Amino acid sequence: SHFSYTDRKVVYEAALAKWGQKMQATVAIEEMSEVIKEVTKAMRGELCREHLAEEIADATIMLEQLRQMFNINDSVESWMDYKISALQRKVNK
Repeated sequence: SHFSYTDRKVVYEAALAKWGQKMQATVAIEEMSEVIKEVTKAMRGELCREHLAEEIADATIMLEQLRQMFNINDSVESWMDYKISALQRKVNK
């Protein structure tokens, strides 16, 4: 099944209510470290696309929870627009 961002936010609220901000922030850190681990494996020639995809999914879910937890979603979107615009300028030089 496909969850819209609105659907995901409902699940994130439930997770935050159940486990609290400190636990969810800790899990976010753990999940981001798993992405780092999979990328370093890939750099050593040990890429497993499915493991990497799974860890990126886990980290993305946790990053979305952080955006919600700290009420910074709009600010993150604005920063992304700014940073992507800067990247676009750099690649088009």
